[in-house]
Amino acid sequence: MTYDSALNRLAERVADRTEENRQSQLQRRNQVVDIYGMEFTRQGDTNHPAAFYISVSPDIIYYERFEFKIIVQSFAMPIAGNGMTKSADVIVNDTSLGINGTVVTPNPHEHTTVPHSHSLEAGISLVTSEVSDFEIWIEDIDITPYLKLQYPGTWIDGEGVFPSADFSNYDLLKAVGYMPAWQKGVILAPGYKKVELKGTGIFNATLVNYLKYSHVNR
Repeated sequence: MTYDSALNRLAERVADRTEENRQSQLQRRNQVVDIYGMEFTRQGDTNHPAAFYISVSPDIIYYERFEFKIIVQSFAMPIAGNGMTKSADVIVNDTSLGINGTVVTPNPHEHTTVPHSHSLEAGISLVTSEVSDFEIWIEDIDITPYLKLQYPGTWIDGEGVFPSADFSNYDLLKAVGYMPAWQKGVILAPGYKKVELKGTGIFNATLVNYLKYSHVNR
């Protein structure tokens, strides 16, 4: 191998190595988060909303999709372990109470119950969810009227899949188009977003999240 050939080969190796290092350090400027059909389940009643939390990256560039379904199912009550009663006093005030004509005396008097336990079987008891006046709030903003406009006459009124069990969803990006600017800014801002489902009655609700947005790859 001549001196010139060795220098040429060395130069090629250096050039290949330089290109390899450069490519290995390159990053795509933007990436996409695509969450399709992630479910969150909570239970609520008249005095306690079902609360969900959805995270949106602070590196967001713009939303491509922000939709969701609501599924209302039977309220589930898990039962396990033993039930325990505390001591209590039962006061009898009516002497006419008796068994087979025997008058209860003296009047009044007390009976004291002894603490005891009842064996319970493990399992799940289902109670039908009956909910009315259903509302959806995001970051303390009532978005119910804007969602009702999307599917007139089909609002959440009991158990079922809403708006329907197909590819129809409540579209938050369409809803914010009807909102004041300040409400739109709050709802679309990145961060840890609180979604509350409120209603009269007892209910078990699942929020199915369809979220897609681009973000800066840092």
